This record gives sequence, C-alpha cells and structure tokens, in this order.
Amino acid sequence: MTEDGRPYGPVRLKEIIRERYEISKRINTSYNDIGDITPTERAYLLEFALDDIKQQNKIIEDANRKVKSKK
Repeated sequence: MTEDGRPYGPVRLKEIIRERYEISKRINTSYNDIGDITPTERAYLLEFALDDIKQQNKIIEDANRKVKSKK
C-alpha cells in the first residue's frame, strides 16, 4: 500500500508507463523497445532527460534576461 492507502501495484505501474512514455518520446524509440531495457537504464535515461530539460530552461532564462536587459 502507498502512504495514502492506495494499492501500490497500480500506482507503480502508472509510474513505469509514464517513464517509458517520456523516454520513448525523447529518444525517438518505440515504447515497446523501452520495455526491454533494465530499470537502471530507465532511471539513467530519465536522469539524462531531466538534465537536458534543466539545461534548456537555463538557456531560455538567460536569453530572456538578456532581452529584458536590452529594453
């Protein structure tokens, strides 16, 4: 059971499906192929995707600050 009393299995299944979807979307690989990777590989790919998102957000924020400072 989860902390809020829900059955753990369905909650974890939804998390895994979301992870596989996000990885598949970001690396242009089929959802089914992502099912063949290990949980460790899945965690690493998610970590790398989050790092990329953070880096992109930083670039956007820097560009926005630069534009605002020119006004």
